[in-house]
Amino acid sequence: MNRILSLTLLLLLSSSVAATSFSSRGHAEVRHQQRAGNPDGEPLKQRYQALLEGQLSNGRLTAKGIALGRYRSQYNQASSAPEVRDEMRHDAELREYFLSWSGDTFELRAGKQQQAWGRADYFRIVDVWNPLDLREFLLPYFDNYSLGRQPRGMLIGDYFASQWEHQLIIAPQAKTTRLAPAGSDFALSAMPAQLPPQQQPDKPVDVGWRGKTFWSGNDIELYAFRGYQPDALLHLDQGKPFRRQTRRSMLGASLARPWGAWVIRSDLAYYPDESRQSGSAIEHSRRSRALIGLDRVANEWSWNLQLANSHWHDRQPGHDDVWESSLALEKNWSRYRLSSALLWLVNHVDNRHGQTSQLWRATLSYEFLPQWKISVAALAFDGKNHTQFGQFDDQDRVYLSLRRDFSF
Repeated sequence: MNRILSLTLLLLLSSSVAATSFSSRGHAEVRHQQRAGNPDGEPLKQRYQALLEGQLSNGRLTAKGIALGRYRSQYNQASSAPEVRDEMRHDAELREYFLSWSGDTFELRAGKQQQAWGRADYFRIVDVWNPLDLREFLLPYFDNYSLGRQPRGMLIGDYFASQWEHQLIIAPQAKTTRLAPAGSDFALSAMPAQLPPQQQPDKPVDVGWRGKTFWSGNDIELYAFRGYQPDALLHLDQGKPFRRQTRRSMLGASLARPWGAWVIRSDLAYYPDESRQSGSAIEHSRRSRALIGLDRVANEWSWNLQLANSHWHDRQPGHDDVWESSLALEKNWSRYRLSSALLWLVNHVDNRHGQTSQLWRATLSYEFLPQWKISVAALAFDGKNHTQFGQFDDQDRVYLSLRRDFSF
């Protein structure tokens, strides 16, 4: 499918290039990192990244592409396992490429792309379309959430009626969460060094609908989804272990509305038959998820607070409620071209042990020339070694970044 979309894109562009308008933008960044919590580990060294985004437009037709390249010198060490070097040393990909056709009341987009659902930041309550890339945990996601997600081939249609906006999505290629390989910095502590082979779904198609309307000052969205989980679960087939994606359905809703000087927003989701790993078996149960958030922007301060809950409707061992919260503060000193940001994430598993883990990230940036920015940041993890953030307690780090943005 990817080759067909690429060929279609080239044919359309070659037939109309004389009448098209072109625009592009991107950035180049180099980052030097040092360990803080594990000084005996391998040096982190440098991380280089370059992104180029281009767009060609001809009347109602638009073609867009995003190319990304990364190089991590840390994984160039001779001591690194070959599979880790191959997976982590560099990336070079055409991340997104799609065509869009806009009419008076509709828009169609076909190709490799992203589609975000919901109002949440950091917590994916109803955001079901693009699996995460966790090879560097959430670091790319914090910088730019689109770079922490995996684009996929999708056909998206939007219809704009007088009262409602409707969106239909068909994604014919199921994708899984991309995990860090064993031996790399952010490999999951519970993950074996060698993963069992993965079985492909029989009918790997995801289908979803979103409806959006405004009512009495409320921005309301409704969702329905039928497809596959992004996380491949372990099961036994004739005594042999395999990984496979299981079916899932979701009904959800989102809300955003002003509340005095604040904006209140919320996501709700119900999964009637959600799968979960239990040893070497897969269990099924009903699951609900909910989030409430508050935002405020005043005097160059930005405040963002969120509280989320994940609840399994059965009370089987291990099916515990999970509470998550976040606090994000950002201050811009536009007069001095300075900005500072603080992010604090908390994950709490509500069981008899009361397991809590935390992540802190602090950043200070200075734009010393137009489109040139230098940043210093610190990242810290805390918690027991089997918790969400605590498993990376030896990956605390500080880093210095130099970034150049451009457009033409």
